[in-house]
Amino acid sequence: MKINHNNRLILKHLRVDARKNFSVISRETGIPVTTVFDNYQKLAKSKIITRHAALVDFRKLGFFYRSFVFVKAKDKSPLLGFLNDHPGVNSIFKISNYDFLLDVVFPTIKEFYIFMDDLRDFDVQKLESHDIIEHVKQEEFFCN
Repeated sequence: MKINHNNRLILKHLRVDARKNFSVISRETGIPVTTVFDNYQKLAKSKIITRHAALVDFRKLGFFYRSFVFVKAKDKSPLLGFLNDHPGVNSIFKISNYDFLLDVVFPTIKEFYIFMDDLRDFDVQKLESHDIIEHVKQEEFFCN
């Protein structure tokens, strides 16, 4: 599917607020509401829009420690099972130079270090973590 200017505007509005009403998008963009609806349907059918999700402020839920963890392991399958089942793992990405990039959240640094110790049980070859100090920009890609 070719992404035209109208589609870009619709995506931009949905990225900021996925629950925004089509009539509001129409009013704010000048695109007829029927066109907004039709284009949304096409974007969803072509799997450009794959799902709607809520962005969560983890601190307000009591998770004050967040880190990105880079992991390289010999045997990825059992590690991936552990990561998929772990409640502190928010996202898992397959990446180059390592096997996985993890976005993890924990109530305290103590729980994080317990998690890191558990990771080492999976014959980890490389392990690196970077603490998240502040989330500067979130989910606002796509506007031109």
